[in-house]
Amino acid sequence: MKKVTVLLISALTATVTSADDNATLKYKDFTPQQLATLSKEERQNSVPMSYSSAARTGLSEGSELLFKMQLNSLMYPAIDNYQLAIKQYQRDLGDKYTGILTVSQISKLSKRSDFQKLSRVFFPNQYSSYIANGSASVQGTMMIHDEKIAYPVNHTKLTCYKSGNYCELDQLYLIFPKMDSWGTNFHVMEASTEYFNITSWDENTIDAVPSDAGSGCRKTSFNLNFKTKEFYQITRNGGQKCEINGTTIPKLEKPRIAQIVDGKTIINRAFSGLNKIVFEMLSTDFQNKIKDINEK
Repeated sequence: MKKVTVLLISALTATVTSADDNATLKYKDFTPQQLATLSKEERQNSVPMSYSSAARTGLSEGSELLFKMQLNSLMYPAIDNYQLAIKQYQRDLGDKYTGILTVSQISKLSKRSDFQKLSRVFFPNQYSSYIANGSASVQGTMMIHDEKIAYPVNHTKLTCYKSGNYCELDQLYLIFPKMDSWGTNFHVMEASTEYFNITSWDENTIDAVPSDAGSGCRKTSFNLNFKTKEFYQITRNGGQKCEINGTTIPKLEKPRIAQIVDGKTIINRAFSGLNKIVFEMLSTDFQNKIKDINEK
């Protein structure tokens, strides 16, 4: 149901996103001075907030020094030659080399500079499992076979109690910053605890189904094998039609197989991908110099 909700939200916000895109294109080449000449009504109702903020920054006292600092953090020669640095930055964006920053360029400059300050954050990556007479537990990283998972950096813990005949699922997700997000911070999201009824329990295996298995358009079950260290979550179509507020969600073409695994490689890959993005925000001249050094 979580994924269904995300799909629905995406559908409902499509029109709004389109309108935002039109405004982004309309005002992206305005300088702070040009934006300031617009009527107050237009600035408040039509101009994207990121551009309004960029214009205020560009018109503020000390803005040139700020831009020099940000350009320098991206390895442009802003202290030695401010105009050249701006033109090189505009070139790397694929824009005209005017030497005058537009509001979209100011907004991107601030975001790219902030990305250079990111560093790896601690996120739990423990992988362990056990089964005893009265309890069992497995923790690690949830991944989906043959599909992309919304939050690949996650920590999943499933704990089962034989006396109560139930399991509880707790998950944490690490959300990485993106260029189109407001901030440049990592965010941790905690999902509500989910409960599953145990249908079988023997020396090495446990099977469980959701406590509300009779409802919903998706049916998720767990199959845990503590001997082979294979811990699967299997999602199938449920008995009800997937429809929310008139929007129909298509049925799964095949069961969705997820697995709790040792996520160290997955987590390292995610941070390496972020490091690559951050590096590619630097001046291309600087990137080329680093590549030349590495190739020697």
